[in-house]
Amino acid sequence: MDQLPPLGKSIQDIVLPTFKIYSPLLQINADFIRSCRRATFTYGDHERQKLDVYFAPEPAVINGRRPVLMFEYGGGLVQGSKSLPAFPDDLVHANVGAYFALKHGYSVVIADYRLMSHGAKFPSGGEDLAKAVESIVENESGSGTEPIDLFMMGNSAGGIHLSTFLLHPDFVETRRKVLSGNGTRLRGAVFLSVPFHFDSAHPERAKTLQAYFGDYNANSPLGILKSACKKNMPPDFVKAGARVLVLDAELDPEDEILKPRDAFVEEWLRSADPTMRGALAVDQMPRHNHISPFVSLGTGIEQEEAFGAQVVAYFDNIRKFAPL
Repeated sequence: MDQLPPLGKSIQDIVLPTFKIYSPLLQINADFIRSCRRATFTYGDHERQKLDVYFAPEPAVINGRRPVLMFEYGGGLVQGSKSLPAFPDDLVHANVGAYFALKHGYSVVIADYRLMSHGAKFPSGGEDLAKAVESIVENESGSGTEPIDLFMMGNSAGGIHLSTFLLHPDFVETRRKVLSGNGTRLRGAVFLSVPFHFDSAHPERAKTLQAYFGDYNANSPLGILKSACKKNMPPDFVKAGARVLVLDAELDPEDEILKPRDAFVEEWLRSADPTMRGALAVDQMPRHNHISPFVSLGTGIEQEEAFGAQVVAYFDNIRKFAPL
């Protein structure tokens, strides 16, 4: 972690150097990561619609319910997979699954989604996420037989797709399946270092953003939040009791991540509805950069993995109260 500040904050400049720092740390702990039982399932007809489930050997049951965390990785809409080829030995994102499953009792679902090279176009990220959620509901993913407390965490571009799923009207029927009843219930979502708008995006991203979003002001996370809240009513998942954590790295870039975060939080808090305002929490990961949080998990180093414990503590506090 001490090697991160000299790398700077530009996402383009820090990716490979950050991977280089964490690769040996994960390899040292490779046996722990590989020890987590994993299975791959298909959740749709497209070649990219596959997901990995990491099974918690001892599910952290609270109030008679077991937890499942769905993690959506980033990659700028153009790259990324449930197993990153840039890391040897299939360790990333297996490290994320193993960390939450083995250390905290959360079964983990990591789903691939369509990239630009597969013809992705808004709101395809939300479509893929919705199908993966339906797969979790239908197959009761993870370990155990208890009903599921479902949490979702989207990192960077994965957080863009998470916002689409949570806020876009196209996915109201899928959301309805996890917002009521005694089965799988969506309890919370984490936006991890997400670009909530693109006013200050790196110029190299302009072509990709235009191709994916079309109108990337209206279809950005901030844009669809504004649309969802036009009637000054909280979104359906908030009314159902789900909570939201916006979590950023201390070394995230101001232009692409932190200023858009501030705009998103400001828009969220414009609501006069106390349920809406009370559903949002904002926090920071000290000393991390945009890339380091997800590759720090599974290293077995307490300071590196502290954000994971931070997230689980947030989830567990929610789970102490039964779903509405």
